[in-house]
Amino acid sequence: MIFAPTSIEELADILGEATARRQTLAVTGTGSKPGLGPGGADARLDLAGLGHSIRHDPDELLLTASAATPLAEIQAVLARAGQCLAFEPPSPDAIWSGGDGTLGGTVACALSGPRRPFAGAARDHVLGLTGVTGRGEIFRAGGKVLKNVTGFDLPRLLTGARGSLAVMTEITVKVLPLAPAQATLRIAVDRPAAAVSLLAAALKVDGGITGAAWVDGAALLRVESTAAALPALIDAARARIPGGEVIEDTGSRAIWASVGSLAGAIGAEEIVWRCPLPAARAPALVAALPDQAVVRLDWAGALAWVILPPALADCDVHAAMAAAAGRDGHAERLRGPASAVPARLAPEPALAALSARIKASFDPAGILSPGTTPGVTA
Repeated sequence: MIFAPTSIEELADILGEATARRQTLAVTGTGSKPGLGPGGADARLDLAGLGHSIRHDPDELLLTASAATPLAEIQAVLARAGQCLAFEPPSPDAIWSGGDGTLGGTVACALSGPRRPFAGAARDHVLGLTGVTGRGEIFRAGGKVLKNVTGFDLPRLLTGARGSLAVMTEITVKVLPLAPAQATLRIAVDRPAAAVSLLAAALKVDGGITGAAWVDGAALLRVESTAAALPALIDAARARIPGGEVIEDTGSRAIWASVGSLAGAIGAEEIVWRCPLPAARAPALVAALPDQAVVRLDWAGALAWVILPPALADCDVHAAMAAAAGRDGHAERLRGPASAVPARLAPEPALAALSARIKASFDPAGILSPGTTPGVTA
């Protein structure tokens, strides 16, 4: 059974009736992120019928759009104004082959790209939203101003909740100017420990750096600025980090599209894990994994992408993470076949109890996105 509301009032009625019947609903947009979406449910709640709308105020650096609006449309509108979503949401298409998804799915899953350490996470840029709780109650949270601290900070709470607390219908985000020019400094570094050390050293001095990664045996530093200032910033970075080559403009943008979304980096059958952790512990994670594992580091080492061949479907990345970072990191399998190793571990008892109390406040009957675990970090 599929429910496809065309208005927020109809959505509220559907959720209210589902709560009364204890009917679980899989909340979906375009279905671009199945590895993060709901488990089995009695029916599917398709939000595409809520329509596409975009209201962009470039002078105030604000954009409000319906949650069902395709992310590609929003990025095109912003690009024409020389602006962007500063948390650089990565496309999920390379992992799941389902397109770029919608604004609602982007916020619900809160996956931030390479600019996260420099511009903030997804939840730092969501200012307000409208939605419906599992009780069928319409609500509005936050606002369209940069300072709004009245009541609970529901935009932050719902960002990353993966549709398990409420259904978002309209979202207001802060946007920022898009740097007109960029280049990437690529330095060959074989060992992850040396790469993390190099990236940390490069970030000690502000020089327009907006990306720091380790991919395929090379440390990558992205520098963004105006076309006039970029050469001097590149020279300053090379003075701190001798050696390497400079990749400019189109080539640089292609590199960071791959860093953020794994575009061109994974085969159709390969298994993908996402592992946030302290950057200093990333080398220990690499050491704890089998030699066949391919590890790519983003966020200056604080996000590890682990890519495994099909033969390693039962590789316990959770155990490797525990050995490397203890409670300070976590692993989540985004794509891969059924395995004795769970895609994600159950939260610790105290966190589980807190999550259950929050869930009961928004969705007491537990109808929304059953089996979904909110993201631990964005």
